[in-house]
Amino acid sequence: MTKTMNPKIETYSSNRPWEVTHRHSRGVSYGGIFETCLTSPSNPDGTIIGKGDLYAQTVRCYEIILETMKTAGYTPEDLVRCDVWLLDTAQYEIAARAHRDMVPETIRPVLSFIGCANFWHPDILVEVSVRAFR
Repeated sequence: MTKTMNPKIETYSSNRPWEVTHRHSRGVSYGGIFETCLTSPSNPDGTIIGKGDLYAQTVRCYEIILETMKTAGYTPEDLVRCDVWLLDTAQYEIAARAHRDMVPETIRPVLSFIGCANFWHPDILVEVSVRAFR
């Protein structure tokens, strides 16, 4: 966790190389809210996992997000919104299955599937962002 110039905002990293290069945080918390940026299906060294496997990539995005939420003191039960960005929205059911497998049965956050033209790396099929509240 890092404090910002605003003492009411805390930032969290997943230690991916682009967080330093592009000067951004994986997540921020403020006033009981936790949010992430779009999260890529990557390893800590920045390599993309699951080439061609939408399910594996979606799970990896959630793993990174849930780990960062835990660092910030949030739990999966605190999720209120999940946005899943896809190259091919016709494949949304695969991403939905991964979401279902990663989110506890006890909650039902808002869930959106959003199409996009491309991602920053050609092997990425999906990125996920979330909002949590406690």
